[in-house]
Amino acid sequence: MHSETDLHNHIANHKILMSMITTEHRMSELISMYHELADMYSSGANKKASLISDYVTRENLSKSLSTLSIQKIFDAGGGQGQWASFFAEQERDVTLMDISPEMLKVAKETLDKKALQVNIIEGNIEETGFQNEEFDLVFAEGGVISLTPNPEKMMQEFSRIVKPGGYIWIDYLNLHGWAMLQPDIERKLSLIKQDEEMIYMGKNEIPFRLFAPKTIRHLLYDAGFLEINEFGNGIISNPLKEDFEYGQADMQELMKAELAMSRNYIMTGSAFHIQVLAQKIIH
Repeated sequence: MHSETDLHNHIANHKILMSMITTEHRMSELISMYHELADMYSSGANKKASLISDYVTRENLSKSLSTLSIQKIFDAGGGQGQWASFFAEQERDVTLMDISPEMLKVAKETLDKKALQVNIIEGNIEETGFQNEEFDLVFAEGGVISLTPNPEKMMQEFSRIVKPGGYIWIDYLNLHGWAMLQPDIERKLSLIKQDEEMIYMGKNEIPFRLFAPKTIRHLLYDAGFLEINEFGNGIISNPLKEDFEYGQADMQELMKAELAMSRNYIMTGSAFHIQVLAQKIIH
């Protein structure tokens, strides 16, 4: 239980944190970026790091949800339908929403090939239009919160559409994990001190918002969610060299090692991604 003093301190701290959250991404830019990515997903391109990351996510997700009563799921920003397919194969009621029509075309093709039923909607996950308390689980995998224009608004919307006692699974890009990869010590130390940072990665023309873990905890708490568990992802797989030839046995060992490290709380802070399962406790 949080004392009144703790709550006041939390609110004061969070106002400072939230003043840093801006709406620097325009939806049109996101749609354009995902339009380009859709061809890659459609062709089935998979990086080694992604294969390992997906394996870890599946294992931790299956373990986390195995004891929970979850039937109706909202896949927020689910893009090409990978996770919507995963849930639909378990005969759950799944709704997939994404802003990119091109990504949703890929999702429809994937789901049709598997003869899976998923409600597919083109839309903005910050303003879903759903009824209050409609879903058992909101699932926001793939760093959705790191790209959405207004993370606070998105989290409040998720809280609105989740049933009392329902759950949220959210994946975010970890600022501390990114800092660990930086060769320059001054840059590394600077990033570690920040609550969040806008960073351009690779060839992307829009920046990603990276969060310190405490910032995400504050966002969850203010939206009425209490963290149940968290997992690191990309601890050893993210820095992998894609042009190096890994044998099947090597990949299996890497997957096992990444999974074990993902469940080691001491290692979570160094992960490139952090995945959080939280429960709605305020309504």
